[in-house]
Amino acid sequence: MDDMEDDEKRLLTALREREASRRRRAESEMTAAPSSWLVRRWRELVAEPANTPLWATGLRHRLADGTAPTGRPASGMAGGLFDADGFVTRSPGRLLGMLHGAAVGETTARHDMRGTERTAALLCALDGLTGAHTELRARGRADPARAVLAGQRRWLRSRGVPAGAAVERSGAEPSRDRLPDDPRLVGSGGGDPVMLAELARLDVGMAPGTPEHPGNGVEAAAAVPLGAVAALWAEDDRSAFRLGSEIAAATHGGPRGHLPAGVLAVLVSRLLRGAGLAEAAERAIEQCSHAGISGELSEAVRLARFRPANTLPTRGNLVAAADGGTGSGALAIALRAALSASGDPATAIRLAASHDGDVVTSATLCGQLLGALRGPEEITGSAPGTPEIAPLLERVAEAAVTEFGPDPVGLPAGEEEHSAELSGQREDDSGGSSESAAGLAGSAWAPRFARAVLGCAVGEALGGAVTGDSWREIRDRYGEEGLREYVPAGHPSGRIGSDTQLLLFTLEGTIRAGVSRRTLGGVPRPTRHVQHAYQRWLHTQHLSWPRAAGEFLSVAPEPDGWLVGLRGLFQTRSPGRTMMRTLIAFAKGQQAMGSPEEPISDSDGSSALLRAVPAMLWTPRADETFRVATEAAALTHGHATARLSAGALGVIVSRLARGEGLTEAVDAAESELSRHPEHDPVASRIASARRLAESGVVEPERLERTLGTGFNAAEALAIGLYAALVVEGDFAAGLRTAVNHSGNSGVCGAVTGALLAMSADEEIPEHWTQQLELGETVRTLAEEGCLEFGPNPPETPEWFERYPAS
Repeated sequence: MDDMEDDEKRLLTALREREASRRRRAESEMTAAPSSWLVRRWRELVAEPANTPLWATGLRHRLADGTAPTGRPASGMAGGLFDADGFVTRSPGRLLGMLHGAAVGETTARHDMRGTERTAALLCALDGLTGAHTELRARGRADPARAVLAGQRRWLRSRGVPAGAAVERSGAEPSRDRLPDDPRLVGSGGGDPVMLAELARLDVGMAPGTPEHPGNGVEAAAAVPLGAVAALWAEDDRSAFRLGSEIAAATHGGPRGHLPAGVLAVLVSRLLRGAGLAEAAERAIEQCSHAGISGELSEAVRLARFRPANTLPTRGNLVAAADGGTGSGALAIALRAALSASGDPATAIRLAASHDGDVVTSATLCGQLLGALRGPEEITGSAPGTPEIAPLLERVAEAAVTEFGPDPVGLPAGEEEHSAELSGQREDDSGGSSESAAGLAGSAWAPRFARAVLGCAVGEALGGAVTGDSWREIRDRYGEEGLREYVPAGHPSGRIGSDTQLLLFTLEGTIRAGVSRRTLGGVPRPTRHVQHAYQRWLHTQHLSWPRAAGEFLSVAPEPDGWLVGLRGLFQTRSPGRTMMRTLIAFAKGQQAMGSPEEPISDSDGSSALLRAVPAMLWTPRADETFRVATEAAALTHGHATARLSAGALGVIVSRLARGEGLTEAVDAAESELSRHPEHDPVASRIASARRLAESGVVEPERLERTLGTGFNAAEALAIGLYAALVVEGDFAAGLRTAVNHSGNSGVCGAVTGALLAMSADEEIPEHWTQQLELGETVRTLAEEGCLEFGPNPPETPEWFERYPAS
């Protein structure tokens, strides 16, 4: 006071008197009308989210959730971020709690409020996923795993690594509006060496690892926390596990390095929905088929559950039960610590950091679990201090809650125009069309796709009449040149077969998945909708709907949509035994949906091939098209040859739709095929087909000796490809080459019909389509597939009744 000027002293005195008066008025208001005072004070606190104290943020989320301060759901209120229809914003505090828990766990283990490099990577991953959801709304499709990888590259930038050529070419960076450059993102520490090295490798254009094709064998734990973000995107436990594993496998290829990330994804998904920790753990562990990992995690749950009252595991107990240096061991320790001291987050986190392995990751994981369980204020309130990264966590969490919620904000500037890119129809400044991000030039892909579906039907209709006949029998019956025209077997003469029927239902299921994706969201691939479509096809094979529907009976008491109402499809055309057996077993509840990871049969039959054709509608990327096609094939045909043959055909069709030549399309398919284990039988058949085509048209006996009979999927693909290559665009000659041999003439003819129809610039000659059974139905369904996946999909009630989103 002595060194102050007189006017400064008077100002200070006045301020003190004013502040004292304000306090007296506030106390008087609080005493006279406490409710009004509390409401006004609460509104002041939440008016500016950036400055809202953490306890107020947590309380705001609890009030929105309808939960009591204890964290238990209030009477009659459902907890969690999800309900039966997907993501809702009833409890976003759990998401914020998961992020804060990660930061508190990491800073506790590092003894440094700035030490949050694991949490920064998690934050960048969530930012990337949020951007992918915006892209999904804008373009109708997005790749969540690739988006998370883009987020990790953003994290790589924060470590001081300059953008590599791959990023510069693709521009694959998440939005900087949500996550700006900020020193708090960097924190202290340089980052996990394995993750840095792998991201740097990917940054220069190397392909990321996947669970099926790991880029390395690293089983360290650093990538496991990233799996938590998959909980927001996935629609069920299985898809959460898959996406979580994919995210971690991009950098950590060992099973113990990436599979625990899938377990964490399911755990967090369950916790966000309001489940208890023990229950969520049991459900999550069920998704992991790796016996060693699931056993390690189950033992952690068992030990935590049956420990003596009021006791905690010691450091020796933790070290003896799990290897904390691996991802599965770090998660096991985190889970055991969280279960052992769930009511005391600070103790649980310190316990998780007490072993001889990766204490930073295990403490981070423990914080994630307890944060998702208890909310942000309890986690942070138990910490020695607030991590410096906290404001960024709240910003990104708020953006994620808004984006994944029921009422996301409008698309960012410039994104609206991308909603038309799926079909490739985007006008440039001059009024002409430019090539789209989807990779489909102009609108030419739509008639090409429609011709492909028609070509399949025509090819099977021609070859179906002689499927299973020997070349000698065909020649004796139809002359030295073999079969040349449809065999009259009724009117019209071009009778479609069971594989065309299944192609139509595959296409219908894909369309319905597209409707669901753009209206409801949460459909990463169309596989489940295709399975539903196959059960409708099974109904057309003279099974009542209750006997054919299986688990879909609960959502569809009657078979819905327009296709199953066509009486012309209620014709049995000698479907394959594998097809009938697997679909009936699914209908009876005797087996689940087949998948590439969990095959339900060992069939390598060629009936799986044609369902690859609609895969190109779902995504323009070769690897995703390949995946969609293999998943559709795996619904009934579990052998790798069948699945990979379907994947290769899907890529060829997708490339032909872009206007590429057949040779270039096959090159692309071979390149993608080479990335998959057990690809040799398919790759060798394709190579043999290409070499044989260079020899010109050969006699059927030589074709059989070289490529096989076509009952195997790889053989049918090779014969169909050979016939398409050797005739140089002659549709009729190609069909006749494909069907005149001993073997599965129907599927071989269908493959050739699709490839040649797409390669040509003109329509299939009317000679073939006029006599095609259900020809108008085939054409209509194909064209409506182009409508759904085009720039302006129909929004009418009639369309949604025609293609229900189920």
